[in-house]
Amino acid sequence: MRSAFFALLAYCVSLVAADKPAVVADVAVPRTELQTQVAPGASLKFDFPELTVDRHGALAACHVKLPAGYEAGKRYPLVAWLGGGEGGNNPSGSFLPAGDFILVGLPYPKGANNPAQANMVGDYAKVWTYQRFMLDEIAKVIPNLDKQHSIIAGFSNGAHAIDGMLRLSGRPKLTDYFGIFVLADGGGTAYSSKGNLPDLKGKFAYACWGGEKGSNKPATSQLPKALKAKGATVVGSEMAGVGHAFAESEHPKVAAWLEKVALATPAKK
Repeated sequence: MRSAFFALLAYCVSLVAADKPAVVADVAVPRTELQTQVAPGASLKFDFPELTVDRHGALAACHVKLPAGYEAGKRYPLVAWLGGGEGGNNPSGSFLPAGDFILVGLPYPKGANNPAQANMVGDYAKVWTYQRFMLDEIAKVIPNLDKQHSIIAGFSNGAHAIDGMLRLSGRPKLTDYFGIFVLADGGGTAYSSKGNLPDLKGKFAYACWGGEKGSNKPATSQLPKALKAKGATVVGSEMAGVGHAFAESEHPKVAAWLEKVALATPAKK
């Protein structure tokens, strides 16, 4: 009797297990195969196992989002987002005007810290080598990028990184990949502004900073003058009532400036 009971129990367990969906492992798609996934509205994940892990200790990767109306024969601006703090690899387009953009989130490599302040990025040559490799690999899969109108934007550590990478000597430069720079409450500090800014004629920059305690106002507010001196078309904006943040109230202002000024210049053929 007891053996019959256990046999019935085992049979019931097998039925329950059969009803459960199989667990599918998350297998990374080789970058050589991503071309087949390029389609309107597609989200692509680029994995970089040959690079060092990111600041979170995760596999180096970035997420790319294509516009819903994507066409292979058209050119699109790439919008690269550099997050604050430890950064991340998810895109952000909350500050963009209406239009078609290719979005990407670029992470920071592990170990590219400012020696004097470990929570800050600091080795900008290492950050640029890391992110440039990702940008070059993205261009192999999505070659129709409008670099003149491409945007790199960042908050806090992201803005520090943009400022720091702009000042690196050697080529290729950050300005070879982007024509528009958005720096939110970061940059202009002693640890990001080492070296000279490059020639920025024909380039555009929007720098904003919080007006309250805790913001990077003393440093970032100096950037517009420095960027303009190198030939960039610049807007400097203080976010009233804001501390250390890229305030949502500032996003429409950035979007309007992008639409009416920075993106209004016809792309060079």
